Amino acid sequence: MSLKKRLLAGVGTVAIAGSIFAVAAPAVNADVTNGPTVVGSCGGSVSLGKITTPVLGVGLGDQTGPVVVSLALSTDTISKTKIGGSCSTLVGPLTPKADAAKLSGRASCASGAAAIAADATAATAYPLNGKVTYTMVQTDPATTKPYVIQNYVSLLGFNTDPGHNGGLGGDVVDVGGIVIKGVGVGATTVGTIWEDPVAKLAKTDPAQPGAYNTGYALDLAGAAGCADATPNNANITLVLSGGGGASSTSLLGDTGGGVNFSFSESASLATP
Repeated sequence: MSLKKRLLAGVGTVAIAGSIFAVAAPAVNADVTNGPTVVGSCGGSVSLGKITTPVLGVGLGDQTGPVVVSLALSTDTISKTKIGGSCSTLVGPLTPKADAAKLSGRASCASGAAAIAADATAATAYPLNGKVTYTMVQTDPATTKPYVIQNYVSLLGFNTDPGHNGGLGGDVVDVGGIVIKGVGVGATTVGTIWEDPVAKLAKTDPAQPGAYNTGYALDLAGAAGCADATPNNANITLVLSGGGGASSTSLLGDTGGGVNFSFSESASLATP
């Protein structure tokens, strides 16, 4: 079953995971005159997202409505550490120890012509958007506080590049935004992440330790109704999200590249 469900926005998280900042950063305050210059990236993280609506216990369904997605880094149940991945930035390599993300919009999981036609409120959809903040292990010597990268992002729709969606398909979304605080402030945020519905595994479940050792596993039961013409029979309340580096492969076998940060032509690069 395709999961092109317009997940987490009427047009398509989190979170906001990233890939490993493959960067050759120009000197601070150097002028960029040859077009966008990548100054960083983050990746390899895995986040758990909880989806809520005004109705208690109801998450993302097949009828477009208000949705809030709250994400935080998942814990590796074997090593007992956060799956934060890594970042390469203007100030050097950084390691996320926490993330906080809250995205809101009007969304539906309806997938395919019949399901979309049955979405009576489809015309009211708009993308999920909001803040995503990574807090780093490393400390900024100027403030003695941990470095942060805070982005304002939107989920821009499903990525249709066969290079990303080579698995079972449809769970990789495009992300766009801007860094509004911390390292690389003012940089444009661009990338791809994957998001898949999951359920928590019982401790004795033979499927433990689950996807990326999180204790959660792919769960299509709540998403099954996203692809049929019967209204109000879908309910997705939990998702895992990742992209880039060690978490580039989705639970359906597709590829999320993570996020890059760049400055456009003639921008002046400055660290906070």
